[in-house]
Amino acid sequence: MVLRWIIVLWCGSWAAYGFLDNRVLSSLTEMISEMKDIDYGNPQLRKVYDYVIVGAGPAGCVLANRLSEDPSVSVLILELGRGERPAFAEPPMLGPMLMGSDYSFGYETARQKYGCLGLTDQKCSWTHGRGVGGSSIINNIIYTRGNRRDFDKWARAGMEGWSWEEVLPYYRKIERANIKDFDQNGAHGKTGRVSVEDCPFRSEVANAFVAGAAETGYPYLDYNAGDTLGVSYLQAHSKRGHRVTAGTAYLKDIRHRPNLHISTRSWATEILFKEDNREASGIRFTKNKRWHTVRARKEVILSAGAFETPKLLMNSGIGPTAELKRHGIRVVQDLPVGRRVYEHGGVFGPVFIMRNGSRNEQNLLSLEQVLTVDEILRFRNGEGPLTSNSIESLLYVKSPYAADPDPGMPDVEVMQSFVSMSFDSSIATRIAYRLPEALVRDYYDPLIGVRNFMFLPMLLKPHTVGRVELKSRNPFHHPLFQYQYFEDERDVEALVYSIKEVLRIAQSEPMQRLGIELYNRPVPGCQHLAFNTDDYWRCHVRILTTTFQHQVATSRMGPVGDPDAVVDPRLRVRGIRRLRVVDAGIIPEPPSAHTCAMSYLIGEKAADMIREDNP
Repeated sequence: MVLRWIIVLWCGSWAAYGFLDNRVLSSLTEMISEMKDIDYGNPQLRKVYDYVIVGAGPAGCVLANRLSEDPSVSVLILELGRGERPAFAEPPMLGPMLMGSDYSFGYETARQKYGCLGLTDQKCSWTHGRGVGGSSIINNIIYTRGNRRDFDKWARAGMEGWSWEEVLPYYRKIERANIKDFDQNGAHGKTGRVSVEDCPFRSEVANAFVAGAAETGYPYLDYNAGDTLGVSYLQAHSKRGHRVTAGTAYLKDIRHRPNLHISTRSWATEILFKEDNREASGIRFTKNKRWHTVRARKEVILSAGAFETPKLLMNSGIGPTAELKRHGIRVVQDLPVGRRVYEHGGVFGPVFIMRNGSRNEQNLLSLEQVLTVDEILRFRNGEGPLTSNSIESLLYVKSPYAADPDPGMPDVEVMQSFVSMSFDSSIATRIAYRLPEALVRDYYDPLIGVRNFMFLPMLLKPHTVGRVELKSRNPFHHPLFQYQYFEDERDVEALVYSIKEVLRIAQSEPMQRLGIELYNRPVPGCQHLAFNTDDYWRCHVRILTTTFQHQVATSRMGPVGDPDAVVDPRLRVRGIRRLRVVDAGIIPEPPSAHTCAMSYLIGEKAADMIREDNP
């Protein structure tokens, strides 16, 4: 990565100017100075803290900030990864490269039977972020809160405190919003720590698609104000097009608080208990090849994510009895840890070709074209395509296959991207999405040099459910994922329905004005089917399956008496005192949102509950 940035800057400037002028030299110097980790210090660890937090993802960063606001309280946060490197993480366009770095767990699904059939080894990537900021370092910076009906359903089921009206103040507290069309609707905060904005760059495709969707019956709305069925431009967790992570938003400026210790490269391996095994007392972890033990006076809080938290729980004896005994782990508490996992599966495509775009549009042909000195300088000024992750607008669709009969609850989100996979020829992107070289060559390479773009339909309410299990009792082993995309046929049908909605919108006047044509080359593996039929699109979905890293419910929240719940509505682990789970794994069912915004919400709400329970 370092070499790529330097070479691009150096060669681009040499070709353009023949020498390094002052603005290029200044930019190069500044970027090189940022090519190091944020220094979170190397604290002299104490034996005891009031709160010990495992994991510095979005929820964990929020907790560390909020709990340490009280100078009389001591807080330790343990993070397996390292401090982030802003020069790498800030350009949203480079997210796929980070997925293959050490800011990411290299997780993958089991071999698939019904989806991911065209991907390497018939497996989808389930990568998760690691490092201070967690998955906010490597995600697509998409900021969606979810439909009000999700939260109201939780509240009706007995999860007190989680209704839309009760969580909305927390969402406002999180945000420092700059949303042009919806700035005054009362739904957004102005003084929070997370910048949420319209992306500075917007292609002609985005404008045409939003206008075309509105023309064909979808209302233009603020999908972060509670209702989501409609279309709108992307709201992103970025600031002037630069990625905002949980670490930079919540920890960077307060990392020197004397009552807060941030310990990176610290791998938690076991929860410690008092003698009766009914109360958590601390954490055992490794750092610098040495074992450490730390105690918590008030609470142990697990914020390690939807995979690492259940793994730590099970390795510590909290989980399904049969699963623990299979690995020879002493049972401390029989709970359904990992018995459910939901994921927002989706698909790459359909792809369209644009014939009538402006000159600026015709310059959006490849990543190499936008990794020039001029574009990098524009990015640093908050302008140009590098300020975008390529996703520009979102369409929310309700298919006939939705389980929820509420007409206001969509079951598919369609993301509009101003590029397709032909845009980035780097091996990093192919690896990140497990795209085989032969598939790229046969399907995407014919688009090189042609202005094209794609849509990414994503299931919000999949019927398919899986499990997360231990590979062994070794705490350093990756967990196992027993999950099969499209095990339920309705999930495929919902995605096909959304593709047909995109095709319908593509016929609208705003889209046709750009000379939009459907790319009609069949995906390898589907050539035997008549193109653009329902059967063809079913095959396309199964071949070009993709994942959006929104796994939830592995440490599921539920009301008192719910046999499928791991934590109660105050996020306390059932049957174990002074132990909570505060991350996306508590989300009880597939949400109608990308999980980053929800993780911030969970962290903010949990911080208040923890302070209330520990006066």
